[in-house]
Amino acid sequence: MAEMIPFHYGGFWDVPRYIVLRYRDRLLYLQSAFDEELDDYPDNYSVYKIPTSAEPSIEEGSWEFLSNPQLVYIGEIPVKQMLFDPSMRKELDPSCLDILFSDGPRP
Repeated sequence: MAEMIPFHYGGFWDVPRYIVLRYRDRLLYLQSAFDEELDDYPDNYSVYKIPTSAEPSIEEGSWEFLSNPQLVYIGEIPVKQMLFDPSMRKELDPSCLDILFSDGPRP
């Protein structure tokens, strides 16, 4: 298991459904929004890169960055691969995100 890192979240149903974190010098947004067609939450997080200019507003608790067209889609991560702290609201093991980056995992 990699070192746990802090994250901000919004929405919670079994797990955090909207997550923002800084990992590998990137500001990332993970989204698992309710799907009306499925009438359930999807099994994956969609992962986006967020411009670093959004970081101050995120620190203040604002999710305004979601209206920013500069979100860059990176890929998908299965929700079941995410390892959270016992509260599931403070820290996570980000190592499962490594597969999304072309430069691979870091030792």
